[in-house]
Amino acid sequence: MNFNESGSQTPGRFRTRVRAAARWLHRRRHIAALDALRGASYSAGTSVVAVIVWWVESRH
Repeated sequence: MNFNESGSQTPGRFRTRVRAAARWLHRRRHIAALDALRGASYSAGTSVVAVIVWWVESRH
């Protein structure tokens, strides 16, 4: 059975598309990780500021 007869892609094109999809996912994984790191940094900074404000308000 020939791949072209069934309407499917040839094995070479299929592998190329799989590799392209894997590269696309790999790039997006890094972006998601960087966004999570940025969010954690903002959260930590906000928490520190909130604790400082709370401490100043409770002392004065």
